[in-house]
Amino acid sequence: KLEGSSEAEIRSYVLDQVIPGDNSNFDKAVRQGDWGEILSALIVAYFQKLVIPINKLQWKVNKDKAVFGTDLFAYNKGDSITDLYYYEIKTKLDPTKKLGKSPNRSYITVVAHNSLLKDENSPTEAIAEFFERLFFEKRNFDEAKKFKDMVKNPQNYKRNFEMFFIIDKDNFDMKILDELNVLPSQLDPLKVTLIFIEDLQNLVQNTWDDIESALVKLLKDE
Repeated sequence: KLEGSSEAEIRSYVLDQVIPGDNSNFDKAVRQGDWGEILSALIVAYFQKLVIPINKLQWKVNKDKAVFGTDLFAYNKGDSITDLYYYEIKTKLDPTKKLGKSPNRSYITVVAHNSLLKDENSPTEAIAEFFERLFFEKRNFDEAKKFKDMVKNPQNYKRNFEMFFIIDKDNFDMKILDELNVLPSQLDPLKVTLIFIEDLQNLVQNTWDDIESALVKLLKDE
């Protein structure tokens, strides 16, 4: 539908329909969060050597809102799936700002933990069921069958939990972990990964600018 469009028209389409906006603090938070999910997925795929079934961000209904459900889902490589991995990802310029309503305001670490716990305590395997339906509709029945078994027989899989916190290096404070440490152990095994980035805000902005230019070039060359 963009055939014959000018660069200005293509750039307008990319900004209006594809890339999260930056007109408000809410928009910037979504843009920042999407960036963090992309980085985390790369780490999981390349360093943890796990399989990520799909890029969840490709299924956005609204580019300016976060995607529903578990931030990232992965499983072990090989013919037999034995281990499932569930991730909660938070990207924050200042993680020391407490979130929520008084008197239950908490650091982002606790908010992330409770979100992961809520998903774990849900009565259904929502993410696996979504993948089952997705691959069935794609007529990839072998893949759909894998996820169907996860839904029907969750007891046959080892579940692993991890939280990624992508933080501006200058704003890290140990107190965000202290509050997390006092929580009762309800997710096992649970890993916490901290990623410190210098001048996080500018890196996120520059990355999206580069993506915009790359998309414009890709669509223009098609």
